[in-house]
Formats: sequence, structure tokens, C-alpha cells
Amino acid sequence: MKNQTLKSLTEAHAWIGIIISTVLFIVFIAGSLSLFRDNITGWERASLAAQSNEPLSAISYDKAITSIAQQYDVDTHHGFFMREPTPHNPFIEVYFATHLDEPHPITGEDHQDQHLLLSPQTGEVLADADRFEFASFLYELHYDLGLGRAGLYFVGIITLFFFVAVLSGIIIHWRKIAKNFFQYRAEGKKDKWLDAHNLIGTMGLPFHIMYAFTGLVFNLIIIYQISYAVLLYGGNQTALLQAAGFNEPNIEALEQSRPMRGIDQLRVKALDTLGDVSLTTVEITHFGDKNAVVSFTAKSNDAFSNYKEVQYTLNDQSQIYLTENNYDNAVRAGLSTIASLHFGDFAGYGMRLAFLSLGLATAYLIVTGNLMWIDKRAKQKKQSAKSLLFVKRLTSGGFIGVLLAIAIGFAMTTFLSTSHIDKLETVKFSMFSAFIFALISSQFAKHVLSFSKVLLGLSGICYCLSAVMNAASFVSQYNTLPTQTRVDFAIVTALMCLMALICWKAVSRINAAAQTSVPVSQDQQPQQTMS
Repeated sequence: MKNQTLKSLTEAHAWIGIIISTVLFIVFIAGSLSLFRDNITGWERASLAAQSNEPLSAISYDKAITSIAQQYDVDTHHGFFMREPTPHNPFIEVYFATHLDEPHPITGEDHQDQHLLLSPQTGEVLADADRFEFASFLYELHYDLGLGRAGLYFVGIITLFFFVAVLSGIIIHWRKIAKNFFQYRAEGKKDKWLDAHNLIGTMGLPFHIMYAFTGLVFNLIIIYQISYAVLLYGGNQTALLQAAGFNEPNIEALEQSRPMRGIDQLRVKALDTLGDVSLTTVEITHFGDKNAVVSFTAKSNDAFSNYKEVQYTLNDQSQIYLTENNYDNAVRAGLSTIASLHFGDFAGYGMRLAFLSLGLATAYLIVTGNLMWIDKRAKQKKQSAKSLLFVKRLTSGGFIGVLLAIAIGFAMTTFLSTSHIDKLETVKFSMFSAFIFALISSQFAKHVLSFSKVLLGLSGICYCLSAVMNAASFVSQYNTLPTQTRVDFAIVTALMCLMALICWKAVSRINAAAQTSVPVSQDQQPQQTMS
């Protein structure tokens, strides 16, 4: 490759990295922690688990539905979903909508969504599940930044640029990958950043390619569907889905009411039909109607990433649909395999720890990329001092702001009472406020180095306080907690300690860099703030 071409490619690689860096940092930090979202869910709902602490051997969906029908005016024109209880979440989790006599004052909708946790044995409504959704929100930050559909597509575009950055990095370093694979020059900060960047990029290459590709599929799949439907099926997306194996029957409602009983019998029937599986969700289409259809979705216990589904009419309990050989369908099996690779749920905790390490290492790779860009630009005579200072401050405020926001999230989830009505909204507001505060205040910081230390210190203190509080709560509740909830408590507390350690290590590196560097004004060397 010609030197000029390589130089242009390197410049493009650097600019792509600096543009997408903050969003990509959020995606990888939140995604790394979300690998343990089931554990975070179990930890967050520990108080409820301690109160109920019932075996999962006898689950009654019929009692749960009866309890809901007695207390809520269910809107039959909306979906009705139930999640199967698990050791992490030993409750029937229900999603449905209720009628409103008047339009909602904020949304204008004629219905209100409900999300409840029920006892799997008695069907008793235990709590509003939205008060225990920090794990879900943390995961939302990973794939849509908490901004809904617009954020989903935005992250998809960022992932596309990340994919381009990965490919360009391979081309740039292809000739020296083998030669400099283990090279790490500790004597100079620039060499350390470059060597760490290259080493993490090379060793994590399969991981980065996998996440870039699978992230593209998840975030931009609707665009692929529309393109294929227009080009190959004349705009008929239904025909495309049927050709891909998503050929579920469509049964219309009769508008004749019928009690929703018999779900437990169908559950036994579904387990017998699907074989060695773990049920995940139960969906009732046309809830309350004589033509109601009950769908059971399950994950196979003996096949990699194989999801199966069976559907019955509730009135006569006849089977109307079965993904009998789902794994052999290239599209459905491919999507399931991609999902398992992305979530790291195809193996045990060892694989998740490996993915956690690679995810955090990738976050450090992003940091080193920014630091090298700043250092290179600082040496160029034509570089605008104001624009460079803006990027320096943005690097500190943006990256550390993510750590601070998540620390605030863990702290608020720990300290707020479970009876707090708007607990999740309070947690969300606190996290967004902390991140925006870090971004804005960084642009007014006269001493970026000191500013970074303060933000890191605040983040570390929040993680430490949360860890200490959870450790004390764990000890006090130990005898009342189910076995899996104890494991969840320990894992989440360990995650808090790990994040606190990262903050403390970053502060110690800043102090070490400040002591060994040549005495100049701190605004001239803020690139050291994240090393």
C-alpha cells in the first residue's frame, strides 16, 4: 500500500474514532455491565424475593390472570404477555394495558400500560415492576442510549462506523500485526497509548468484529427488511417474513367474551410438545375473546440458541402452529445464534467474565484512541487551540460522565426505597442529569486534570458507598434470600467494587502522570486525564 494511501486511511480511522468515541464508550460500558443484567435484576428485586421465597415447581398462570381480571379493566385490544419465572426473577412478570375513561393527560392515549410482578403460586399482585427496572434501563443505554426508536437507529449508524474503523485498523496495522503483537513500550506515554491501542485492538479483533456485525443486525434490521421487501417481494413485507419462516397463523377476534382459563393445562401440553426446553414467555392474543390464541415461546436446553414456539386456540386447546424444526431455518436460526453471541448467554459465567474483560478493554481502547488524536493534534502548528481544548474537555467530561452516571444509577437504586412511586424515573433523571452536568461543566473547567480527578473521585465514592450498603444489606438478609438471589447480590456488589477500582486506578494514574510530567499549565496536558 502506498504511503499516501496509508496516511489517508490512518487519518480517516482517527477521525471516525474521535467522532463516534463518546457514544461508543457508552455502548461498551453499559453493554459490558448488561452481560449480568439477569443478576442485576435479581439483586434489585431481592426484597421481594425474600418476602415471597416460594418454590418455582408449581406455577399457576390461571390464578395470575384471575387476580388481574379482578383488579384491572384489561384492554382486550392490546397484547397480554407473561414472562416465565426464573431463579433470577422468581415472579410472573405481566405486561398488559388497561382502559382509561379519559385520554391520558400526557400521552393522549386511551389506555395505560401496566407492568406487574405476581406470585407464581397464588397469583397475588406483589409490586409494580417498573420500580425494579434499573437493569433494563442500563441495557437500553447500550442499544438506544435511552432515547427509544431514534436512539436505536442512531446507535446502529454509530455501530456501522465502528465496523468501518475496525476494518481500517486491520488494514493500517496488517503488515506489523505479527511483528509488534506483544510490543508494549512503557517508557513513553505516547508509545504506551499506541501499543495498548494496537494490542487490545488485535487481541480483541474477533470480539470487535462480532459485536460490530451483530450490533448492525439488531439496530438496523428494519432497514434490511424494508430493502429486501421492496427489491425482492414488491414491497410485501408479510411475504418476506413468511419466506423466512415467520409464517404464524392470523386468527381474527370474534368480539365474543370468554374467561381466560385453561392456560395451566396448555403450559403442560406445550412443555410436552416442545421437549427439553425452558419456557420464556406466554402471550395471549385477543385476550378475553372467544378466539383467544395462547403462544408459548421457549429456548431449547440441548441446542445452541434454538428458540421454539407453539400456539393453541384457548377455546378448544387445539394446536395451530409449531416451529417444529426451527434450528434448520437459516434466517430464524441465524438470528438466534447472533443474539446468543451478542449477549454471551450460550455459556456460563466464565464466558461472561471474558466478555466483560473484553468490553472494558475496548472502552480503554476508545480512550487511548482519543488521547493519541489529542496528542498528535497538539503538535500541529495550524491546529486551533480552542477546538483542541474543546475535544480535550469533551473527552474528560464525556467519558468520565458515563462512569459517573452509572455510579449514580447504582447508588440511587440502592438507596431509594422500593415503595418510591417514581423510582425508575428518578433514577433515569439522576443519571441523565449527572452525564449532562459532566459534559457541560467540563467545557468550563480551567484545569482539566483536576476536573477529571474530581469526577472520577465522585464516581468512585458512589460505587464504594453502594457496594458497602449492599454488602451490609446482603449480610442482614442472607438467611431469607433464595440461593440464586444470594449469588446475584454477590455478583452485583463485585461489579460495583470493580468499577470503583477502575476509578481509583484512573486517579492514581493521573497523579503519577502529574508528578512525572514537565511542569506546564494543566490545560496543556489534559490528555493525560484518562490514561
